[in-house]
Amino acid sequence: MGFIDTLKSWFGTAKEGAADLAEKAEPLAKKAKDFATDTLEKAEPMMEKAKESASDLAKKAEPMMEKAKESASDVFETVGEKVSEYKDKGKDAAATAADKVESAAETAAEKTADAAETAAEKTADAAAAAADKVADATDAVKDGGGAV
Repeated sequence: MGFIDTLKSWFGTAKEGAADLAEKAEPLAKKAKDFATDTLEKAEPMMEKAKESASDLAKKAEPMMEKAKESASDVFETVGEKVSEYKDKGKDAAATAADKVESAAETAAEKTADAAETAAEKTADAAAAAADKVADATDAVKDGGGAV
């Protein structure tokens, strides 16, 4: 009977190990999700700062535009149109850049969260499969030492 008891002990230990593995994977998945959330939260102020910088730049450009209009009275219309056009293009470019930064940060956060979730699922699946194998082996031993 000592051999069967030894096998039962081994399978019990393996079953506990699989359960421990599943428990240890859960905090890692949570940390990965938290990291993704933190990354997105840290990116938000940078996106706001980029938008504010673009707005400040536009505000600073306005006085320069007025000065250019005054000093170039003979080409007033042409200069005014060009400055307005470039000012609008600058605003558009800044807004596009801010949108791209925001989109990239969101994509990175989502991919990190997805990877963490996938890792947690695979770890849980592996732990469940290991537990099933241990249970099958334990049943086989109880049934008379059949093939494992």
